[in-house]
Amino acid sequence: MNTDNRPFHAAEIEVPGGVYLCQVSERVSCGACCGLYNRVDVSRETLYALLEARTRRFGRVQRTAEAIEAFRQREESLESAPGPYPDFYRCPFLGLVGNDRSRVGCLLHPLSDGNKGIDFRGLSFYGGLACRGYFCPSHRSLDANRKQIVKAVCAHWHLYGLVIPDIELINVVFSEIERRLERAVEVKEILENTAAGVAMRALFGFKERWPFRPIGWKGPGNYFFNDAAYPALPVDYERSGAAPSEYNAFFQALGSEFTSRSALDAAEAMAASAFSRVTRCIQR
Repeated sequence: MNTDNRPFHAAEIEVPGGVYLCQVSERVSCGACCGLYNRVDVSRETLYALLEARTRRFGRVQRTAEAIEAFRQREESLESAPGPYPDFYRCPFLGLVGNDRSRVGCLLHPLSDGNKGIDFRGLSFYGGLACRGYFCPSHRSLDANRKQIVKAVCAHWHLYGLVIPDIELINVVFSEIERRLERAVEVKEILENTAAGVAMRALFGFKERWPFRPIGWKGPGNYFFNDAAYPALPVDYERSGAAPSEYNAFFQALGSEFTSRSALDAAEAMAASAFSRVTRCIQR
C-alpha cells in the first residue's frame, strides 16, 4: 500500500519557500515537529524501537474515535516523564510509514496502513488543520539551495530529522564551506559528486555523535519554534584556558563544552578535517 504522506500535505497548502521538507523519499522524512527528538535518549536505535513497537500496536487499533483516543492515552502513559523541552508536545501518533516502514510519518494520515483513505488527524492533540498546515521555520528561512542539499545528503530519517530543523547549524556549515570555496555551493555539485555527498553527510553526522556535549545539554534535538524559549548556550572557553575558537559558531550550534585545552584542540582538529574533506571533494 502506498503510504507516502506527501501528496496530502504538499498539495493541500502552498509550501512556504517552495521546497517541501516533510516527506522526502522512501527513507527520508522528518518527525521533529511531532516531538520525536524531545527525549533524553534520541539515538537511532532507541527511536526506531519506539516507533516500530508503536506502529505495531496502532495496527491492532480499531479505527474509531473512541479506540484511537484510548490508544493516545496508553501511549502517553508509556512516556510520562517530560522531555528536555517540557512545553514541546510529543505526538503519540508518530510511527513508521512507507512500503517497508522505512521512515517516520503520521499514523493518522489517510494514506497510512489501515486508514482506508480516512483522515484521522483531527483526533490528534493539535487537530487536523494544524497537522496539514504547519511548516517548520526551515521552510521559510533556509536558502532553497541549502534545503535541497540537506535533503540529498542526509539519506536516513534519523539524521535528516535532526538536521533539517536546525537552521543555525545548516547555515554555519554552509557559510564555512563557502568561505573556503569563495563561492556558493550548487546542488548539482553534490548530487553529481558521490564523495562530496558522503563528506557532507559525515559533517552533519556530528549532530548525532558529537563527543563534547555539555552536562545538562538538551540536544541533539532542538527547540526550533520562534518564541526563543531555549536559546543556544555560548561555549565557555575560560574552562579550557583558551580564546574563542575560529569554529565557535559551529561548536555552539552542536552544543559544546571543553574542559581542557587538549579537548578543544581535538574538537578543532575534527572540525578542520571534516570541512577540508568537503571542500576538497567539491573542488575535484
